[in-house]
Amino acid sequence: MNSLFKVSNYDQIVANLKDPEADTSTLTPHQQQLLARWNEAFTLLRNYHSTADAAAILMKRFPGLSRATAYRDCANAQSLFGDISQSTKQGIKHLSTEILRDAINIARIKNNEMGMIAGAKEIANVNGVNQVDPDLPDFSKLEHNTYNISMPENAIKALQVLISGGQINLGGLVNEMANHAEDAQIVEDGESS
Repeated sequence: MNSLFKVSNYDQIVANLKDPEADTSTLTPHQQQLLARWNEAFTLLRNYHSTADAAAILMKRFPGLSRATAYRDCANAQSLFGDISQSTKQGIKHLSTEILRDAINIARIKNNEMGMIAGAKEIANVNGVNQVDPDLPDFSKLEHNTYNISMPENAIKALQVLISGGQINLGGLVNEMANHAEDAQIVEDGESS
């Protein structure tokens, strides 16, 4: 039986990446090559921030790749992994932190303690660890609100009786309120009061 819809390479790659149990070896060799190019395209887009530059470098790294295919690979990489140019504040913090971690690793290799310490301080600074979150509202500028609660006279009397005893018995409150409650009138449909 033939399927009505052919599953695209993109959809198969996405399904493979979403499945934590799956291995890329379940992809066809062509799909594995596509995924490798898309990973490379995403890295280039992240490093160069220009689709034209990323496509040009992608064509050099994968000989025989046409310009149109390189641009398509960049578009698929953005679709698959997200568009870096549309990064949220959290995304930018994450990217900055990742770059700083790379710098700390380079400083570690060079036995540069001061570079490692400076990198750690900058990570704390980027992520706002040492400061108050700038997105929090200034609570000193908030207006103080007073809420006036109106209650029936009977309810006020019932509360005063409960408070005068030094403790509040909620069961007694319900009973006191019942003493002051009025019976409801049932009105049948079609009857007028």
